[in-house]
Amino acid sequence: MSSALTTAQWQLLVALCCLAGEPKLSLAEKLIYGALSSDEIDELCEVISNEFMMNGIEEDFEPNSYGRELELLLDAVNRGRLH
Repeated sequence: MSSALTTAQWQLLVALCCLAGEPKLSLAEKLIYGALSSDEIDELCEVISNEFMMNGIEEDFEPNSYGRELELLLDAVNRGRLH
């Protein structure tokens, strides 16, 4: 897997993309092969960021444990831009 996601991160990404719809799920699949464009990475990052804003922060705007998982996932997906 060229994106270097852990198994847990991959499962989380697939779950988020399933909720976001079929087109997003195909982006997650392309991530495995490192075949995403910068715009497609943006789309995946938007899915993750939206989930973070809805469920990943506390009332004081600090990330909860799920939010920290999402931040790590976002970092891992963004690593694709560096290659």
